[in-house]
Amino acid sequence: MSSGGSSTGPQASSGSSSTALGSSPPSLPSGKSAATPPKASTEDVSVELKSRKSERSPVSRSIPLGEDIMQIARIGEVSVMQKMFDEKKFTAKHTDEEGITPLHWAAINNQYAMCKFLIESGADVNAKGGESVATPAMWAAQRCHYYIVHLLLQNGADPLLTDVQGYNILHLATIDGNAFLLVLLLHQEIPVDVLDQQGHTGLMWAAYKGYPACVDLFLRWGANPNAVDDGGLAPLHWALVKGSLPCVQKILEYGADRFAKTRDGKSPAIVAQEMNTTNVWYRALNECGYDLDGSKKALPMGLGPWVQDKSIMSKFFFIWPFLLIFVVLWILSNMAIYAAIPVAIVVVFGLQWIARRAASEGPTEYRVLQKTPFTSGVFAGSLFWVFVRYLLFVLPATYSTSPFLNIGFTVFASLTTYFYFFAMMADPGYVPKLGSRNQQRAVIAELFEEWKFDEENFCVYCMVRRPLRSKHCRRCSRCVSKHDHHCPWIDNCVGANNLRHFVLYILCLEVGIILFINLTFNYINGLPATVEPKCNVLNDEICGFVLRDTFTLLLNIWIGIQLVWITMLCAVQLVQVSRNQTTYENMRGHSIDRSYPSSRAFASAVAAGTTSFDSAGLSASGQGPNPALAHGAHGRNRRGGCLQQWSSLLGFDAFFATARDGLRDGHRAARAKNPFSRGLVMNCRDFWCDPAPYFGKREPGSAMLGGEIVNYNRMYESPSRMHTGGGYRSVAHEEPGDIV
Repeated sequence: MSSGGSSTGPQASSGSSSTALGSSPPSLPSGKSAATPPKASTEDVSVELKSRKSERSPVSRSIPLGEDIMQIARIGEVSVMQKMFDEKKFTAKHTDEEGITPLHWAAINNQYAMCKFLIESGADVNAKGGESVATPAMWAAQRCHYYIVHLLLQNGADPLLTDVQGYNILHLATIDGNAFLLVLLLHQEIPVDVLDQQGHTGLMWAAYKGYPACVDLFLRWGANPNAVDDGGLAPLHWALVKGSLPCVQKILEYGADRFAKTRDGKSPAIVAQEMNTTNVWYRALNECGYDLDGSKKALPMGLGPWVQDKSIMSKFFFIWPFLLIFVVLWILSNMAIYAAIPVAIVVVFGLQWIARRAASEGPTEYRVLQKTPFTSGVFAGSLFWVFVRYLLFVLPATYSTSPFLNIGFTVFASLTTYFYFFAMMADPGYVPKLGSRNQQRAVIAELFEEWKFDEENFCVYCMVRRPLRSKHCRRCSRCVSKHDHHCPWIDNCVGANNLRHFVLYILCLEVGIILFINLTFNYINGLPATVEPKCNVLNDEICGFVLRDTFTLLLNIWIGIQLVWITMLCAVQLVQVSRNQTTYENMRGHSIDRSYPSSRAFASAVAAGTTSFDSAGLSASGQGPNPALAHGAHGRNRRGGCLQQWSSLLGFDAFFATARDGLRDGHRAARAKNPFSRGLVMNCRDFWCDPAPYFGKREPGSAMLGGEIVNYNRMYESPSRMHTGGGYRSVAHEEPGDIV
């Protein structure tokens, strides 16, 4: 017989998810060590953040398996249960001495088919039982079995019922940190600020447990960031008890009172001090534009409103590199080399410091310089000074001696400029958001029917069904169809709408740089030789050549250095075009085929009564995908240090990944095939012969696939041909960082 689900006795929760807020009105934690669970204490009352009551396993008795209705429900043997009902031994409403029903055991063990059978046989979906006096939906919620919860809600389960501790299903789901279950419950029109017995809201629980995704979800849903519990603690206080920087920061962004006091008169600052989370508190204040005392930062000369304006600061970060590049090149070309280099270094660090200082005082999303338009300004500034130098010096001197080079450079420089600004300003392919919560509810219901309510098919941030090959970009805060990567050099995502423009931009840039280098050497060679050239480190011949026009020569060297990463980027993109592959798929191992886990989930549910299976990447407990837990579970440092950041920024990682992939071409049988590839010729024809205009916008999400027009904004199923020989499997939903 099948033994799907847990083989051990169910418990209400496990690990860090088992602690709960106190059952008496708590005051502020006085904890002096972060090593022990925090306690809320006063002189008269001490309330520990204690565990929820758990349920025991079925008592081991010498009862034949065919006669133990609870064990049959737990392992999900529908046929045996049917036989017991037919023989009138039991009914679906059977309860033990604690009020526990077979539906409770089927629900907590994720036995979908058994739950459905019991409900159809007349089981009470709102029956309360066990030590916690909880309903089957509450038992399922404790294990994050949201397919079971959805089934029970569809069949009349009351989401507002509470257990013996006063927790309803929304509280239980929040305590366990499952964002997908929260999405399901909030769309049942449960009040977002519903209280437990101590006056705690779901937002308070999410803040205390340290689940940023859940905190963000509650706040976007309209939760009150200034609600207080029976002890006068607001969500901000509880976030500081946990010490989660993202939670504290998000609550502050939504207007939490930074000076709110509890019944004991303790402000968030005092809570942070008592819980040893002062560093988190100060950093969150700084990130949100406040001084350490919580007051709004006052910048000199009335610059505060300007610095906090995202539109103004984006222009500042974009234009600042124009000045930086010119000043450094001017210093290096007009000063003696032994003085020019240290002065240039000081100027670079000084101007960088100003930019970083502006970033630290600017809008929250610009607190890291790499997340500002600064990098795109570096390219735009380089392009600007190339044009200035060309028009004022190079063109007048070479238009008659190198006419074809000038014509070629003008054409490719103009195309580079056009495709660059188009790729930067265009909608990269944002997946349209739904207009109302009713539409969101309908999409969620549809995904449940198709067994596809997971992070690969639904975005909890955008509240939309994720089309095939799409991905949520944290920098853009949107899902992008046929997501390639977020490129810092254009300060925009590259996706279905601007991928071809981006590839054309880097190809034209490559050719343009080569032509400019040739032109400038012709230009410098045509200049009169310097009389008695003197250099400290160069011989007279090289010195004479350098001194003819040092500024232009240094500009040449600067753009020549950029030619290295541009060449690698062109190689990567052209290889990916030939494979009909995106950079994200290249870096993450072709995470595409969603039909496999969905079909396996459906088959598993019908046959064994569970949607849990190891081979598809879900947890053995059936918890399923959970972004609120996943980020903490991985625990990886995604920055990887300065070297790793620049490797990603310049595209070295994508280049070497593509090179390694190419070296494995002789072992195709050992690796998954690309279900979108139609062969080299057809892939290139789809990309370059797409009827969408080269100069202008295309229909949002449209592209060519196999010679036919498709729309990636609405592509949720792979075309049938894609499954021939395909072997894709899902990988964890990770943020790859900034890939050029």
